[in-house]
Order: sequence, then structure tokens, then C-alpha cells
Amino acid sequence: MIAAADPLLVDLLRGGDAARADDGEWRRAAAAARAAGLEPWLFHHVTRHERNVPNDVRDGLREASVRLTARGLALAAELRAILRALARAGVVCAPLRGVALAERLYGDACARPAGDIDLLVRRDDLDAVEATLATLGFRAVDRHAGFAREFSYTLEMSCDAHGGIVVEPHWTLAYPPFADALDMERIWARSRAGHVVGEPALLLAPEAILLNLCLHLVHKAPDAPLLWLLDVDRLVRREARAIDWDELIVLARGARVERQLTAALGQVHGVLDTPLPAAVMRTLDSTGHGRLDRLLDADAEVDGRESLALLFALRGARRRARYAARLLFPSASFMRLEYGVSGPGGLAAAYGRRARHMVWEGLKGTTRLLRHI
Repeated sequence: MIAAADPLLVDLLRGGDAARADDGEWRRAAAAARAAGLEPWLFHHVTRHERNVPNDVRDGLREASVRLTARGLALAAELRAILRALARAGVVCAPLRGVALAERLYGDACARPAGDIDLLVRRDDLDAVEATLATLGFRAVDRHAGFAREFSYTLEMSCDAHGGIVVEPHWTLAYPPFADALDMERIWARSRAGHVVGEPALLLAPEAILLNLCLHLVHKAPDAPLLWLLDVDRLVRREARAIDWDELIVLARGARVERQLTAALGQVHGVLDTPLPAAVMRTLDSTGHGRLDRLLDADAEVDGRESLALLFALRGARRRARYAARLLFPSASFMRLEYGVSGPGGLAAAYGRRARHMVWEGLKGTTRLLRHI
């Protein structure tokens, strides 16, 4: 799911000794940390544990950490305002990943880089969530009005504050084509009251967070950074006694995502030697392949494999046709934002590139499925 990682960086993440590392190894490790989202972690590590780090590496890590801390503070402030506004609107919310995960796993909202703000809300509250975020200056981004609610797993709303912030209100912890298969009432029932960035919020049970982190790894593969593997490793190590592994299996089995969960956990264990219950891994690994699993594998080399899998999973020719048309030809406003084009000519060219690319990837994915029937 990730490219080959830097040996020194991985060794440090696994608790290894870097006493014999030379300047070149440290520079390569710092470059790898930059690509992996691990500069704050590496800076914290070298500040506390390492003395033989070149000054240019140490200074570069410090500058990156300051920059990412500033971004983290901005996101934390925005999340704080969102949680207050949602509470006034009577909307129940559980922040996901980002600064909330940084607080839970690393003890500081700024200790882990975050790109946007993810929230878990109930599907029935989406109107209230969208209206509340609009009062804070966020505007909806969608391929077509209603597309996300019918076919996706999250809304997307953005504002220009702090250099641009995107908020994604999710109503499920899974991704297409399994987004609606996950038993969300079971997940909500096991959440508890707590605080995130100093504001009241719901905290998900550790097995629910673990499931979401693993599915997110598969969702973004092969572009998942090493940071996301560290998140899973850290959650397992810090909350091992609290994780209900039987509940995790029940959730995964009910949503038919055992193969995706197994792949993610296996990847994390292989890279970071994460301690995982052998019985759990045997149970998950005994699951057979589903009809769409081969298309969803990280090595499928099909761009948009989840979109194609959802097309095959949808029921009814009319619904499939509506989904395909809106996926191939989104609204002009979405295309301008997504492709950075303007004017009729640029827009037409972008539509053409999108259609050709998606049709080609669709043919590749369909061929892969047919080979295994």
C-alpha cells in the first residue's frame, strides 16, 4: 500500500537505535519523513533521543514542525468553532482523524499533520450540518446537487479561511461500495462523551477508530503515507486492552470488509511489527474473496477502483446510468474547482480528458474482474 520506506526511519519507528547512522542516512530519513507526514514525529524524536543528527537536518525538521504546528492550530480553532456551532444546533458529532486523532494518539492536536477536518454525523442530521457549516462560511462542493448524499460517504464543504479549509461530514466509517453496509447504529451506541480540542464531543470506541483507519488506508492506497500506518500501530499499542477485537470482526463481517481490514492490518504489522492477536488475524484471513474484492485490491492498478466497484454494486439500470453520467460529467462549477480551468474551451477540454481517463480505467477494471470470474 505504500512505497518502500526509508530503513532508518522505519527502524526508528520500531524503537531501533540510530547511534551509528551517518549524515547521509539522516538526510535520507528526513526526506522520507517529509514525504510520509512524519516530520513532527521525527523532530520530537531527535530532540529527545538523538545527538548525532546533522544541524541542517535538525533545523529543517524544526522549521517543518513550526509550519505544521501553525496549520494544526488553525484547524483546531476551526474545529472548535464547528463543534460549538453544531452543539447549538443540537447535532451530535464525533470528530475523525486529523487534530482529534492527534490528541488521542499523540497527546497534542498539533503533533500530527492534518489536511482537513473530518466529522462523523448521523445521516438524518445532514441538512442541519450543512446549514450550520454555511453560517460559518463553508460552501458545498459536489459533482451534482445531491450526488454525494446518494452515492458517496461524505459531504464536502470548503472555505477560504487560513489558506483554505475543507470539512467533510461523514455519515459512515466505510467507503464505497460498502459505505451503507456498515452498522452505524452499533457504532454510535458504543461511543462515549468526551472532549476534543476542549469542546464536548463524542469519542468513538477504539475498535471503530481502528476499522476506519484501516479502511482509510485501503481507500487511499497506493498513496497512503507511512504516517497512517503509524496511526494504526499507535492505536493498537496504546489502547490494546480497550479494543474489543470480537466487535471489530462483527463490524467488518457485517459490512463485508474483512479482506480490506486484513490487508491493512497485515501491512501495518509487516512494516512496524505491530502486535496483533493471532486468532483475530486467522479469523479475518479465513474469509474468502468477495465478488468485487479483486477490483478493490491495492495492486489492482485501476484509478477510481471504488467508483467502478460501486457502479457494479448498484441495483437497477436507471440508477447505474444516473450514477455513471454524473460521475463522467459533473457540474461545471465542480470541474472548474477540480481541474482549475476557466472559459468554455478549457472546460470542454477538461470534460474530454476526464471522460477518456475514466472510460479507460473502467475498461481496465472490468477486464480485471472478468479474468477472475
